[in-house]
Amino acid sequence: MKEPTTCVMIADGARAKFLTKNTNALLPILPTQHAEDTVTTHLEHKHPSHGRVGIKALHSYYEHADWYYFKKEAFAIEIARVLYNLVKTYDRLILIAAPVVLGCLRQHLSPHVASKITLEIDKDLTKIPLKKVMGYIQLP
Repeated sequence: MKEPTTCVMIADGARAKFLTKNTNALLPILPTQHAEDTVTTHLEHKHPSHGRVGIKALHSYYEHADWYYFKKEAFAIEIARVLYNLVKTYDRLILIAAPVVLGCLRQHLSPHVASKITLEIDKDLTKIPLKKVMGYIQLP
């Protein structure tokens, strides 16, 4: 019987690594993906020019917007697109990501990609050596 192939994705809000799992090592499939460092305006996220509090009150300040969250969500959508194209050639998928990124990513994965997930780890392991990451991955 053929041994199942495993794709491993490690991400935080700014970078993502796509790897394949051998019996004793993780090998890169693609170069590390980096989030675009663009500045967005409140208009791109459908915020009004005035903040509204209640029905009749107008204020001259903008609504609170977490731009870092928007940036991470946009990067998660980009990761989901890459996984959609990449996972076609793999039997299993392991997702390792910072909790916020993992939550955003789950919302944007296609059902086909989601069905291949065998392990999720909600930690930011992008900056540790790949040999230490192998310790977190326990598959039969």
